[in-house]
Amino acid sequence: MILTVTLNPSMDSIYFTDTFVLGAMNRCSNPIKAVGGKGINAGRTAAILGGKVTTMGVLAGKNGELIRHELEQEPFKTKFISIFGESRNAVTVMDREKNQTEIVELGPEITADTEKIILDTILDFADEQNEGPIIALCGSANTKNDYLYQEYLLQLRDKLGTKVKILTDISGKQLKNVLNNSVKPYFIKPNIQEFSDLIDLPLTSKIDVINNLNHPMLKEVPFVLISCGGDGAVAKYHDQIFDVIIPTIDIINPTGSGDATVGGVAFALDQNFSIEETLRYAMACGMSNALEQAVGYVSIENVETLKNQIILKEIEQMFHV
Repeated sequence: MILTVTLNPSMDSIYFTDTFVLGAMNRCSNPIKAVGGKGINAGRTAAILGGKVTTMGVLAGKNGELIRHELEQEPFKTKFISIFGESRNAVTVMDREKNQTEIVELGPEITADTEKIILDTILDFADEQNEGPIIALCGSANTKNDYLYQEYLLQLRDKLGTKVKILTDISGKQLKNVLNNSVKPYFIKPNIQEFSDLIDLPLTSKIDVINNLNHPMLKEVPFVLISCGGDGAVAKYHDQIFDVIIPTIDIINPTGSGDATVGGVAFALDQNFSIEETLRYAMACGMSNALEQAVGYVSIENVETLKNQIILKEIEQMFHV
């Protein structure tokens, strides 16, 4: 069983246009609309693959009601809490040159009272399962508490022990605070820029990434996946390091590909796949999403085809430059 947590769901509108000019009238066809948010996108991917998935989080206002209605059509179960405010909209514009422009609203505030309700809901869900679920904490939160995810991780580990694998797909201060704590998540997935910001070093290549996989922040994180765009990814699984090489694809919309990657990881871990097969599923899901106009969607056929084209090179020792 997989539980994904999204503290800032959105109603996504994706516009495709030949050109996009700032300060000018831009005409385009009607948008692709879908409910988004990192945990929702990851949960959708895992559910399409055949996983048993529940998504949870918070919804607010009239936009929240619309999102809740749309979620009822999704291939997963839901446990969303109503709070004060208004759920956000997110607009993406993709032009002919594959330039991607995003406008994302702030969303409703996560107060201290809401923090507790969310935690209690996660714990209640975990207690209902016969086996420890995979729990994925995903995305941003409109909160004044920069230690929100660190506190969640501490309390979940205290209450649930090691029977659950906790995945995180977060960035910025929240990720830094999580990794500066003694209790670490099972999995993290920064991209190369986020990893560069995290350790405050300029990283531009896979070799740069590999040379910094022994950074103290990553100590005791069992599974690290650092995406490197078209160059694929670098993964560290316990003492194993992999250079993950992906095929070239004709991208339609990359929005949500990182979320789909997390969904692939969650599904593979829930199925007890090997680390090699987990990495193949993860990267194939990210690429499959990029071949779709909508966000957080994958094609099982594309995933199966793409995962067989992924090359894994295990690195015996770290590069030194």
